[in-house]
Amino acid sequence: MRPLLRWTFRALTLALVALALLPLGRLAAGWADYVATVGPLEDTPPAGFDGVHWTDGADGGVTAAYVFPRSGAARAGVQEGDFLAQIDYLPITSAADADRLVERATGAVLTYKLDRGGMAVESTVRIVRNPTFLYPLSGGLWAMAGWGFALVAFLHLLGYLTVAPLAQRSRRAQRSKLLIGAALVWVAGNLLRILWVGVWGAPPSGQTTTGAVFDGLTILALAGWILYPLLLLDLSLRAWRAGTVLGPVRWLVTVPPTVLIVGVTTAIVFGTLGPLPPDAFVVPILFYVCIYVAAATALSLARPVNSSRAGAEADGRTGGRWSRIGSGLVMVLALVGAVLVSTRLEPGPRTDGVATAWFVTAFQLFSLLPVALVSLSTLRHGQFDVLLIRGVSTVLMLGVAFLSVAVGSIVLDLYLPGGGHPLALGALVVAVLAVLERATPALRDGIERSFQTDRQRARRRIDRLGEEIRFLVDVDRLAAEAARAVGEGLGVRTGVVFLQAASGTPDERWVKATYRPEAPTFTQDDLEGIWERVRNEGRVWSRNEELNESTLSPALSARLERLRVALAVPVTTGQGAPVGLIVLGRKARRFAVYNTEDVARLRALAAQLAVAVERLRLIERERTLVRQTAEAELAALRAQINPHFLFNALNTVAALIGEKPDEAEHTVEQLAGLFRDVLSASGQALVPLRDEMRLVERYLSVESARFGDALRVEVEVMPEALEHPVPAFAVQTLVENAVKHGIERKRGGGAVRVAAHTVDGVLHVEVRDSGAGLAPHALAGAGAGDGAAAPDGPPSFFGVGLSNVDRRLRELFGDAADLRIEPAAPGTRATLTVPALPLIPA
Repeated sequence: MRPLLRWTFRALTLALVALALLPLGRLAAGWADYVATVGPLEDTPPAGFDGVHWTDGADGGVTAAYVFPRSGAARAGVQEGDFLAQIDYLPITSAADADRLVERATGAVLTYKLDRGGMAVESTVRIVRNPTFLYPLSGGLWAMAGWGFALVAFLHLLGYLTVAPLAQRSRRAQRSKLLIGAALVWVAGNLLRILWVGVWGAPPSGQTTTGAVFDGLTILALAGWILYPLLLLDLSLRAWRAGTVLGPVRWLVTVPPTVLIVGVTTAIVFGTLGPLPPDAFVVPILFYVCIYVAAATALSLARPVNSSRAGAEADGRTGGRWSRIGSGLVMVLALVGAVLVSTRLEPGPRTDGVATAWFVTAFQLFSLLPVALVSLSTLRHGQFDVLLIRGVSTVLMLGVAFLSVAVGSIVLDLYLPGGGHPLALGALVVAVLAVLERATPALRDGIERSFQTDRQRARRRIDRLGEEIRFLVDVDRLAAEAARAVGEGLGVRTGVVFLQAASGTPDERWVKATYRPEAPTFTQDDLEGIWERVRNEGRVWSRNEELNESTLSPALSARLERLRVALAVPVTTGQGAPVGLIVLGRKARRFAVYNTEDVARLRALAAQLAVAVERLRLIERERTLVRQTAEAELAALRAQINPHFLFNALNTVAALIGEKPDEAEHTVEQLAGLFRDVLSASGQALVPLRDEMRLVERYLSVESARFGDALRVEVEVMPEALEHPVPAFAVQTLVENAVKHGIERKRGGGAVRVAAHTVDGVLHVEVRDSGAGLAPHALAGAGAGDGAAAPDGPPSFFGVGLSNVDRRLRELFGDAADLRIEPAAPGTRATLTVPALPLIPA
């Protein structure tokens, strides 16, 4: 930074510190003048408080304009509208006289002579200490102070709870947490003091435990109020590299708040600081707050703003037109407030009256506005809206509970004999709690629907995808649906979802789905450039430090920022092994950013995607196993068919060569075609029925040459059934069993009939023979003689071939397929039922 700018900053800092100390200098000059004029100071008691706001009437009398409900005057019977004639038998001609006597009588008991509607009234009032920095001068002012500080404390508490989780990763969030915490100490402490005075009255005079606790609460609250402008200024100075710019004069900005804290603490503990009561510090504190807030916002406005939207979001600042307008407005109001405080608030609120007290109370609340303005860039990364909805619903339910118990107790007092009984009141409280327990979820849902935010709509959109994931059976579609749901739900400008398909296998590949692609696009090469680090780390990377959990190197982070990546969420399995990555650009809406709820929702979705990828991986593995099993079983079946069938066929050909050479040649051709069909079906779990029937016809042709007239064949296949898929060798196995166990065992042979047709897309194949039929032990093993496959496996009479067919049917089609072997006099009937599509594609 240029030397001229550095010296300019240092000169302005010295001027700021001197200006902040100006009201304190006036107090010190007045003190010195007092000592020079009056002499050495004696112990001065704290200012007194009777709880009455006295005003000068139009006719010259002094009237009680407001009587605080918990004050000594209210307990003594003083009422609003009473005319004050004397205090301790001294005539009172003005409100200033009354205030002066009360302030000097702390701890004493004064006798008030009043005129109430022409009737003389005498009241004895105990004077207590004035509640410092609280102004119970009118009912409206007191109500505004209570509700105002309650609302601001509630919002600051939500802000603190929002920013606290972010502070674990972000230095900026840590400073925002400290700033909001200091402001929360002030508003919460002052709210507790307001509730204290409203419920129990002002603290008693003298060195009592109650008074000490109240004083400690006052000092704590004022310390928060004095420190937060310093923290606010520090935030703005850090943006300008305060250590480099200010150098050795940086510590001077802490002088005014330090002097103010020491001075007001001394005045509260001892009742006065010399001739100065605690309220004498109102003007110096207000003036200091004004100029420090003005300086902080001026520095914020003077700092150059990155003109690009990416830069504004990269440094996490609120950025843009509205933040600068807000900062400018706060700066102007702070400067106007400094002028008003220095020119119109002498000597203080209690002396200047209700209007001044209204201004001071309102200004105390207004002075906290920059906290929200500065912390907005951090708060928007948290779940402030969620906490707000929950807080509002909780406050509403507590209010309903309070009103229910209060109204219910009144009703009990009116209608129960002798007033409300404790048991009846207890039953009422239990009933109210029971109703609230059931009503709270419904109320919260209603509030969420009424004040539905973009993030809540995003949550519902992404949750809907989570419900649909289990129905997706393809990695490509899974990635596409995830990209669309995240893009639409979170309102992103662009996004990419990578999922790893067939991981750990030779077919492993990356599946990529893009939502609204725009240059520069995050490609698979970019993914592979950071994948090793992401896979080892498995943490969320974010451009905003409040959300960033990753420890990617500056080079890799800069590379992601050049690609306009705002958020990268690994898709990680339960064992911590990443199987994908969700890469999102900035949000489409201007200055919208991701927050902790978005990240939590994306983590949940990533976990669901990982489970889905694992499920699809298992399905693919099951497909492979089924295919390998089917291939192995087919190979075993071929090994079983070939030797037995080949031996009989060759014997038949040998016998025919001499007697019927033409038939022997035809048989050899059919045998060659049959084995050619067997080889062509190798590795196929399913074949069209047309191919299976060609194999069957060639097999029967060879067997007809062997059996001659002892084997009669009938084939009836409907044309629409020819293209229907069937397990390879399934029909051939049934035909072979019919010949081998039916025709071959019956003297005189018999007939084999093969029929096939479809009903509603389901293939029905029937192989019937008029052979020897099923043996008695086979009928017993089939269960009631129906030959149906039992739920726990095939019937006991199934041999290797039939068991093989039955097992492959179950693996491919589940319970939708069926194989039945049953007696059909004469002979046996085998029925094969095959649906159109397998559960697991072949």
